[in-house]
Amino acid sequence: MTQSQTSMTSPIGDFFTVRDHFPVNLIALDSANNIPDDDAFIAEIPELFTIASSMAESDQQQLQSIKVEQSSGSALVAFLEQQHKRMNILLGYMLRNEDDPEYRFQGVEYGGGGIRILSDSPLTEDQTFQAKLFFKEEALAIYCYLRAEKSEPEVNGDTYLCTLSFAQIREEDQELLIRASLHAQSRQLKERSKQRREQKESDTSSSKS
Repeated sequence: MTQSQTSMTSPIGDFFTVRDHFPVNLIALDSANNIPDDDAFIAEIPELFTIASSMAESDQQQLQSIKVEQSSGSALVAFLEQQHKRMNILLGYMLRNEDDPEYRFQGVEYGGGGIRILSDSPLTEDQTFQAKLFFKEEALAIYCYLRAEKSEPEVNGDTYLCTLSFAQIREEDQELLIRASLHAQSRQLKERSKQRREQKESDTSSSKS
């Protein structure tokens, strides 16, 4: 997949990435051999993460189906979207308890192939981590395992931009991440369009005064 010109980011693997801030919990493993196999991995995923993924997947599908049948401005669509937002707020509140400050890093970029974070020190190449990713806008949390690919010093010299690829992740969670990255990109495009429109209106107003 080619690099997104809008996000101006570098792909991780075959997937484009989008810039966005999100908390990440990383717990280093002693060895890559400690990454569980598929069955053990599914069994150890915290229930709240499974619920969050299930809700994100089913709610979006149902809302889209109803929107096709109903006009976008219908009372039913408006009511269901409002309920969906309320459930997301509640779920987001519950998920915040899973975010442990002791293991928290600042995520700055993500996509279907992995994530990028900021770290005070470089990560060891091929080091593996048990990870929790939190996306407030999507009321989504992903439990997975990551492998450090590279660490590059930032311009300020105080932090490193670290790239990690997925070593173990559910296929459905990977699809939700791809969808979330597209939603984030859409939000950013709308925000930039709004800023350009407001700037244009401000310039027009200034020229008239």
